[in-house]
Amino acid sequence: MKSYIRSVAGVVFGACVAIGVIILVEQVSGLMDPPPAGMDFGDPEVFKAFVAGLPVGAFLMILVAWGLGTFAGAWVCARIAGRAKLTHGVVLGALLLVAGVTNVLMIPHPAWMWGSAFLVFAGGGYAGGRLA
Repeated sequence: MKSYIRSVAGVVFGACVAIGVIILVEQVSGLMDPPPAGMDFGDPEVFKAFVAGLPVGAFLMILVAWGLGTFAGAWVCARIAGRAKLTHGVVLGALLLVAGVTNVLMIPHPAWMWGSAFLVFAGGGYAGGRLA
């Protein structure tokens, strides 16, 4: 029973760390390419138009955020779980991949982000679990 609790706790805390790192890096990215003053983030069409006009560097920063967040979250997840560390890291990476694909479906991203997103989530999950 204890190993089950540690596994669940690892995934939960790892996801929290991953989301925190992703938000932090994306906030830095937002300072580099800020939205126009008075932009209505509640209007999906306005937000989609803003994202469509972002430079390639902004999308690269998103990939950095996703990769670092996944790596950090997978590492924490694997350390807390204490066993099958690589498996726990990869599972968290897969969960974050689902969230990333959902994000790419909801907000239009360039086509190259699809393959890149898979690579950073899978690579971050593997590396975090492996290095734990």
